[in-house]
Amino acid sequence: MKSKLTHNPALPMMLGLLFLTGCSKAVDNQAAADNAVQAPAIEVLDDPDTPRVGNQDGAAESPTDTWVGRWAGPEGLFLDIQPSSDGRPDHVSITNRDTLDRQAEYSGVSDGATIRFMRDGKAVTIRPGSGAETGFKYLADKTDCLILVPGREGYCR
Repeated sequence: MKSKLTHNPALPMMLGLLFLTGCSKAVDNQAAADNAVQAPAIEVLDDPDTPRVGNQDGAAESPTDTWVGRWAGPEGLFLDIQPSSDGRPDHVSITNRDTLDRQAEYSGVSDGATIRFMRDGKAVTIRPGSGAETGFKYLADKTDCLILVPGREGYCR
């Protein structure tokens, strides 16, 4: 004699529902939170090769921070570097009279021991150098200079 339970087509469905009902416990949110993977803390270290000097507030300064002010070239040419008027760190405002016929303003970005900006659609980099690197006899004996185009454009203090 065959059992009625083995031939009942609804039996597998009822067993499945019974199984699912037994497995549906309420989720313990605190336990789940305790088991969550925590992101590791990231420690930021200064690059030891980049010279930094503390300012009056004790905050680190960029090497280019000492370049703020006016730098003189020959025949009234000049480069004036000021902190950005919008207060963004590592951004500067540049006023440059690079020819007798042109004086313009630019926005620059400090990048290590250089300042980068765009002039006439070309990238220009300001870097420290000597008077001899400016290409001007008038500045040849100076030592505290900024070079824009070696041998053609530079300014000194």
